[in-house]
Amino acid sequence: MLALISPSGQQRASGQSKTGREGRTPTVHTVPAFVEPALPAEDRAYASIDGKHLKDYVEEQVAISRRYRDQGHPQFWGRIIGTSGDAESAQWLLTKFEKLGLTKTHIQPISLLPQWMAKSWTASVAGGGKSMSLSSAQPAYYTPSTKGDVDLAIVYVGNGTEAEFAGRDVRGKAVFVASMPRPGPTAAQSGALQRAEKNGAAVIFDIGGLIGNQKVQSYPVNTTIPTFNLGMQDGQAVRAMIEQSPADQPPHLKVRLDTEMVPNEKTALVWGTLPGASDETVYVIAHRDGWFDAAGDNAGGVAAMLGLVEFYAKMPQAQRRRTMVFIGTDGHHNTGPDGGAGREWLVAHRKEFFTKTALMVNCEHPSNIETYAAGNQVGYTNTFVPQQWYAGGASRPKMTAMAEKILREFGVTLWDQPSPQPPGGDLGRFYWFLPGVATSSNEFFFFHTEANTPETVPWTGLQATTRAYAKIIDEVNKIDLSELARPEPAADPRPPLTKPSE
Repeated sequence: MLALISPSGQQRASGQSKTGREGRTPTVHTVPAFVEPALPAEDRAYASIDGKHLKDYVEEQVAISRRYRDQGHPQFWGRIIGTSGDAESAQWLLTKFEKLGLTKTHIQPISLLPQWMAKSWTASVAGGGKSMSLSSAQPAYYTPSTKGDVDLAIVYVGNGTEAEFAGRDVRGKAVFVASMPRPGPTAAQSGALQRAEKNGAAVIFDIGGLIGNQKVQSYPVNTTIPTFNLGMQDGQAVRAMIEQSPADQPPHLKVRLDTEMVPNEKTALVWGTLPGASDETVYVIAHRDGWFDAAGDNAGGVAAMLGLVEFYAKMPQAQRRRTMVFIGTDGHHNTGPDGGAGREWLVAHRKEFFTKTALMVNCEHPSNIETYAAGNQVGYTNTFVPQQWYAGGASRPKMTAMAEKILREFGVTLWDQPSPQPPGGDLGRFYWFLPGVATSSNEFFFFHTEANTPETVPWTGLQATTRAYAKIIDEVNKIDLSELARPEPAADPRPPLTKPSE
């Protein structure tokens, strides 16, 4: 049986309970073992790809994140680009490539522009004779520091619409805004955070629409004042404190955030090659970075890539029509002026690497648990989240149909239509000049949260997706390169990278 994961990321056994702020004792839901998708009889060749074994790779990467956390980074932690956790992740993957027999293995350093790092922060509220620490507060990526301790009156503006700001004086105050539950828009997407800043807020707290009290690390939210994400439970407690306080004595927020731009850091691309019967290539990539445990995003993707390494490394070279190149990319969570520096370097050198490439497979978020709302808790199902997917795009309808058929036959549940552009962050930098395949559970509940622990990564999804990728590669290897290639556009059609607000 699988136990529900609490908002703190700690597993609770069946029957155990945790009392919330209001004294309620929610029910803890359990689910039976994950349902293993059946393998079609004609595809028994892929049975050696074992999801339970791949799950071990997830655990090992999570251990890297936790070591970084325990080495003096208790708040802003994970396999963060440019840090010692990033370096350990690169060395770990290189060692795996070498042990599995890849050739031309190496770590390619990539220099970085100064990187944003949150050093430390505290946040607490007091009012109506009560006080509490906001334990779930997490600064948005690239948000500025508070420049010391700040004490501000609090204003709650609901979802932050124009109507909810009308008649409210938020100038110089701490504004608390509630994001819609997924899949609704966040407060940043709806413009609520920008309205708060425009109306003079000094600090913003975005109350997440996720059940529980999870820490959430967001990308930049395009504000120029200190902005935090906040768990739903903490946000509701602040709102209750406002309701219980006299109108002329609003609760106050005490907050301090210290950030820095760290210069001279490096990240890396980790390379390994399996020679084939020709110099035509198939690339498999997976980003190594992630916040907190980052089990589903993207330890699962790296595990799937290693599953493909294992599968093809056992195959005689003559049976591999094309040379296979595996790259653990630095990633893209350092959204900024050089976000995804490694993939941008690859694109800039595309004529060197990709002139004979038949396929790029991006392994990203291949397996995350499907959840449901169980009162004030999150319940688990016995399957993984349906995948958003892309296979070749509109100009390669045969490839799209072939990939969809394989994914469904191998038990990968899919969105009903392919995405016009690749899901996830990385293939989107290549698809305009390369044939590509990617699936991604972008809408999973624990995305970018501290609760994205190994328990939320079903081994069945790792297995089904990786097996499907292997068959897709084999089927693409039956197709001539001339049938897959398309003329490269005269200009790069991708939107330019933008620098977040400083």
